[in-house]
Amino acid sequence: MSPIILFVAALALPQEPAPSPTGVTRDPVAAFERWTGARLVFTRKEAPRQVLYATTPALSAERRRQAAEILYAHALNYPKGLFAKIGLTTVAVFAGCGDPEGDGFRPWVESLNGYRYFGRWHEVGAIAACYYDDVQLPLTFHHEVFHHIDATHAGRTAYRYFSSDDDRFARALSGDEPYPGLELDPRTLRSLRAVAGGHVLEEAVARYAQKSAGEDQAETARWLQTNLADGLIQAALRPELAGSQRILHLLAEYHKADARLSTSWFIGVALGQTGEAQRRHAEPEPAPVARDNPYLDKVDAEIDDPDVRRAIRGVQPATVRLGGGSGVNIDPAGLILTAGHVADAVGDRFTVTFPDGRRFSGVTIASDDFLDLGLVRLDDVPADARLPIARLAPSAPEVGDPVVVIGQPGRRTPSGEPTDYEPWHVSVGSIRGFLPDRLGRQSLGRAKHSAWTYWGHSGSPLFDTRGRIVALHNSWDSRTAMRHAVPWEAIVHFLDQTR
Repeated sequence: MSPIILFVAALALPQEPAPSPTGVTRDPVAAFERWTGARLVFTRKEAPRQVLYATTPALSAERRRQAAEILYAHALNYPKGLFAKIGLTTVAVFAGCGDPEGDGFRPWVESLNGYRYFGRWHEVGAIAACYYDDVQLPLTFHHEVFHHIDATHAGRTAYRYFSSDDDRFARALSGDEPYPGLELDPRTLRSLRAVAGGHVLEEAVARYAQKSAGEDQAETARWLQTNLADGLIQAALRPELAGSQRILHLLAEYHKADARLSTSWFIGVALGQTGEAQRRHAEPEPAPVARDNPYLDKVDAEIDDPDVRRAIRGVQPATVRLGGGSGVNIDPAGLILTAGHVADAVGDRFTVTFPDGRRFSGVTIASDDFLDLGLVRLDDVPADARLPIARLAPSAPEVGDPVVVIGQPGRRTPSGEPTDYEPWHVSVGSIRGFLPDRLGRQSLGRAKHSAWTYWGHSGSPLFDTRGRIVALHNSWDSRTAMRHAVPWEAIVHFLDQTR
């Protein structure tokens, strides 16, 4: 593999680098521990006995890495060092949790020799979470983390705090003492709506909330943390809903445990802020300005499914035009991921244009001819620009998965004839297969897809149905007319190397 060429400006390196905006890293266990201050462990021997079930089979090495990547991405919902500060010192992850004693809310599973559980919290400062699938794990994680937060007041954790707020919770739900709605200015509401999924929590999340007030709140937490924009919007506009009162109570409990867990913090998380940008957002400052984006209607015209449409509308503003190709912004400060043959050599300069018309000067800071990937850093971005971003998916796509490509086809053919194609074109397709060795040479991208592209699409992101980057278009096979893209694994490797 050819070496990756880096251009490093003469600036002092930060002592605590912000996390990767993609949510993945070469060593996700270490990244999780650096960000949270808690240990991430995978064996019974390493976990406190208080959070163990009778049966806790271990994960394979690959599943451990996948679990760590997912948990690191979701740990960014909380401020740096929060877990250590509030005494949550250990997060244990297993392949399953089984116990011969049931509570009436779960099935018996023979392979676990017991009733199937999902996680456990204990005031010793530890939680356990079982990794059954990619959707369930983050829900369990946020559920158990909230148990610890619910039991933490002024930096101290104890069971007596766990239930001390239950009466207040009951008064809010009964209407005897409801919380007032959040006060969000119109610009913030517009920004949240742009990334919201359109979900509403009417009542309790699930039947399991009937078990106790503590479980009801933890179930609300796992819904809120994975539907932040929706939850904040309804807490502002529909506070009369029982679900909204649950959310408002949670926001009060979060803030009680640590002042950094403010409404402003969660707005920043909902809007895709990461690392230092999240820390800035935790302080009062003007909301993002809603900008005209005349190309956003192309998403609506191409995509019928309302959930997919919302997800792609949320990331379309982060797609860009530069040089003769396309790219996508992955950092609020302005960092464009594109194809290596678009970024060209380190030090080359570009004008980078966003769909809302904003233009910035950029310089190539990393280029890899072997993987055909490049990074362009924007160097004239105002501090209050709040650039839109897209995130890398936590795992690779599979054959048959649908994808959405947004890029610039090009107004002329290679021979100079006009095409009448417009920029920020939206096309849909699917992953059709992979060439061997996904980290091999990418002159012909080793992921195959069927979304329509043209010459200027090089560097265009391939999004999944949740708006996460799963590949980057870079070429097509003239023999088969198959479109090719740099696969997810190569992007992860490149970003880890250049970070």
